[in-house]
Amino acid sequence: MTKGARGYYFRPRPNGAMLLQIRHDPRLRRTELHRIAGIQADSGEIRPARGHNLSDEERALIKGWLARGNGLSGRGKKAVAEIGHIAHWAQFRATPEELDAATDELLWAMQDLREVLVRRLAQRASSKDAPETGTDE
Repeated sequence: MTKGARGYYFRPRPNGAMLLQIRHDPRLRRTELHRIAGIQADSGEIRPARGHNLSDEERALIKGWLARGNGLSGRGKKAVAEIGHIAHWAQFRATPEELDAATDELLWAMQDLREVLVRRLAQRASSKDAPETGTDE
């Protein structure tokens, strides 16, 4: 969010990622993620989504991701990977019973995380905009 408008997101999954295109619809005031390709990190295999032909830009993004990952390190990298794995589990592996049991807690956890991140982002932005409080000598 802080790096300006993005067109793609790599959702981490076990042994790779899924490349998702970020589509904004200002008329409906919503953002959707559309699957573009599956990527196997260990083999470098790229599987375009059904009916999608990868553009040169998308291939370059994937090659860059394979070379350097998401650019995060430490706890941030681990947190993003865990969230991606949970999304992958919910979309492809969870049974209806597992989803019924986990959905409310996951939604509340995501809302909590969203509020924390937005609040911290606002705090950083306001501290950058605040005038310096020092004495001029």
